[in-house]
Amino acid sequence: MSRFVSTRPKHFIPALAALLLLLCHSPSFAEDLKRQGSFGVQFAPVPEDSRTKLHLAEGQGILVQRVVPGGSAADAGIIADDIILKINETEIRDIAQFVELARGFRAGDSVRLTILRSGRQMDKSFALKPRPQETSPDFDILYKSVVTDGTRRRVIITKPRLSGARPAILFITGIGCGSQDNLPPDSTLAELLYGLTRKGFVTMRVEKSGIGDSEGPPCMSPRADFQAEVRGYVAGLKALKGYDFVDGGNVFLFGLSIGGVVAPLVAGEVPVKGLVVAETVSKSWYEYELTNLRRQLLLRGRPYDEVERLVGRKEFCNHRLYVDGETPEQIAKDAPDCAQLPIQPPAPYTYMRQVAGLNLAGTWKAVDAPVLVVYGTSDFLTSLDEHQYLVDIINSFHKGRATLAAIDQMDHFMARAGTMRESMQRSDDEQARDEFQPAILERVRDWLNVNLGQPLKS
Repeated sequence: MSRFVSTRPKHFIPALAALLLLLCHSPSFAEDLKRQGSFGVQFAPVPEDSRTKLHLAEGQGILVQRVVPGGSAADAGIIADDIILKINETEIRDIAQFVELARGFRAGDSVRLTILRSGRQMDKSFALKPRPQETSPDFDILYKSVVTDGTRRRVIITKPRLSGARPAILFITGIGCGSQDNLPPDSTLAELLYGLTRKGFVTMRVEKSGIGDSEGPPCMSPRADFQAEVRGYVAGLKALKGYDFVDGGNVFLFGLSIGGVVAPLVAGEVPVKGLVVAETVSKSWYEYELTNLRRQLLLRGRPYDEVERLVGRKEFCNHRLYVDGETPEQIAKDAPDCAQLPIQPPAPYTYMRQVAGLNLAGTWKAVDAPVLVVYGTSDFLTSLDEHQYLVDIINSFHKGRATLAAIDQMDHFMARAGTMRESMQRSDDEQARDEFQPAILERVRDWLNVNLGQPLKS
């Protein structure tokens, strides 16, 4: 789901200045999907005083802030305070550019960094080590892949150390292009998925196109549209149901945020035991964006006349994008303020058009399975009415199949928050940490057990 002003996806996207364990793709079907390479370096912009002293032009180089012991860069002799000028033959302008370039490498690839150290320029060549894999002392974490649209997508599986085939959950994440690999153990997603695994469930995550180890077009490319994302999850679900450690007759979907829009489309392709959708939408995306903007502007205390002016302008911009079929570039030529309006979804315009074109009631009509609809009362990105409407839609077609669960003091990111405003303020703070709201884990666990017919032994 998009958000107002801040587009920092709390669905586990590392900040640019975080430890960069980077790299990307090289299509190969002779072996399983290769792991990303890892530079093992934390970067920062070059300070202005250093830039002046070293006669560096504006937009030339990035500073090595810290080197991970035992990482690729450390083994090559890169040290803190080195300034990286080039990667292979490409001059480095900023951290974002380096990150994007680094996505083009895999473990084992050779790279050459041109660095500046104490005013002296030198080259450092080395082979990249693989990015570390996520591990747990309590259960197994497996790295596999599925093929969709002729490319491989990384799937990450948590598996209980128990005998026999286990029930399973395919997790469908929210909007945006963040990796779900190497989850911090205290992140809200890890708390949910790890908690379900400790209770006896297999879980699967599917990395999006061009993200993490996944091949395919970059996630923000117009070719990585919504339907392509759905196909990736369908491929993941088919694989999940076929593993010998999974009970294929007891596989569920869990769709978070826009994952709740994806979930019924996936279930329409491959039947499942049941679906959980949380913090999602039930009406048209066109309508959602306007309602969401109005809600968030009012939460921020903006005057009503300004709120209505901005919502009206947003409606004008959305009509040109979603109804008239203009590209963002075309719209920007004579309406540049459209690109500056709050709530710019972190997804390609092709993706958003396909979402806006969905009849969500129609997608749910095609799915006859139990559904748990979860809403956190502190979610400033959706509303209780939206979730009640979804329950009404489902039950109108399949009587008694949908149940609403309102989780007190939980926000859009499955974190504790006393109010919508508190969650919004924390969302604006890049340094803020989320505390998982465990009530959602217990509520989902209980619902899963009911639909399995008996409590699952863990």
